[in-house]
Amino acid sequence: MLKGVIFSVEDTIVSINNGPSEELFNELARLSQFLRGKNVEFVVFTNRHWTEAGTGKTLQERLFESWGGFKYFSKVQNPEIPAKPSSSATEYILKEMGWKREEVIYIGASENDMRTAVNGKLLFLRAKWYSDNIDYGFSFSKPKEMAKFFDVFCFRKHLWFHKIETEDFRFLSLAPFSTYKPEYTEYSQDARNTAKHGLGHRDFWVGSIVSSLYFSGIYLDLNFITSYPGHKEGSGNAIMDEAIGIFSKCFRIKYLPDLIIRHKTSTRSHVARNTGIQINHLNQLNTIKLNPHPMKNRTEAYKNLIPLSNKTVLVLDDISTRGFSLEAARLYLQRAGAKVVLVSWLKTINTDYEEIRIKRNFKPFEENQFNDEDLEKINSHTYAQHITDNQAPKEITELLKEYDNWDWP
Repeated sequence: MLKGVIFSVEDTIVSINNGPSEELFNELARLSQFLRGKNVEFVVFTNRHWTEAGTGKTLQERLFESWGGFKYFSKVQNPEIPAKPSSSATEYILKEMGWKREEVIYIGASENDMRTAVNGKLLFLRAKWYSDNIDYGFSFSKPKEMAKFFDVFCFRKHLWFHKIETEDFRFLSLAPFSTYKPEYTEYSQDARNTAKHGLGHRDFWVGSIVSSLYFSGIYLDLNFITSYPGHKEGSGNAIMDEAIGIFSKCFRIKYLPDLIIRHKTSTRSHVARNTGIQINHLNQLNTIKLNPHPMKNRTEAYKNLIPLSNKTVLVLDDISTRGFSLEAARLYLQRAGAKVVLVSWLKTINTDYEEIRIKRNFKPFEENQFNDEDLEKINSHTYAQHITDNQAPKEITELLKEYDNWDWP
């Protein structure tokens, strides 16, 4: 949960070209009072000294009049404060305020702010109400939009509904999936419409995943993030692509949308059910492989074999039932030497996650043809035993209802 916010000054509180806008200044004051009402501490952090033209007042004095009391960190006023963008700069503030890294968000607008947040491993929210000069971080056109983001995603008390965590196995999900149980129906239908048809609240689901990964601290363990492909030949997940790419860049985690390749179309689960076809792990294992040279940015692929050995890869999927898709990803990635964290938006109710192993050697960067004799069930992780927070679905339901109609409290 959010405990602290660091505000930069340049083009966030004050326009470096035109000074402060009264309208924006007042809305930022409202944002500060909103945070105060949520018991969130905030600070201002700047390398420079700021004086208001005409009045001679310092920015610190002006903000204290408008925002009330808070900590104002200025390198000019206190030379002991490390300068932005060094990692020691945010370390200093975290220590002074008694904050944990995953409890804090950094708000800024400049490249220097971006580097400060990245070096400090803090989630970066980009204020673009004065300028829009960098393509980095989650962007907001108004302080009110930022307040909505805080209110919907940053005060969640129930980050994960379902968890399976053993020594070398980790699966987490936000909430249960069911279109038959009334208490789960509304958000389940929205998630399915978003994932399968792009018609639901895409930003809500991405924001929920991003905030859970951040505030639970999971992001600190990651080297790569990838998404599990759809059932058709190809790679990536267009619904999550842009936002997860932004999230990963905030922490120097590489997002590799084409790390897992679907080389042959798989049978869709609902088609199998309707036609009486029995499918199992083979439906996924025999239709995917790893890409030895995925794109490490938008324009360049790895020239050499991607270094997965002893790296931690997060695999994202939308809705998991018995884990056939995520298990296939885990087995291929572990065979390539990686540690794996599996995350889905939702987990289908009353279905156990079936963990397996492949009994023979195989090459994860090539197409494989397995049969039932190659597989061995290790564990059936019982659905009910791994429910860790029964309040998570209720919270998701309430926040989804609030999302469209949010206004200042």
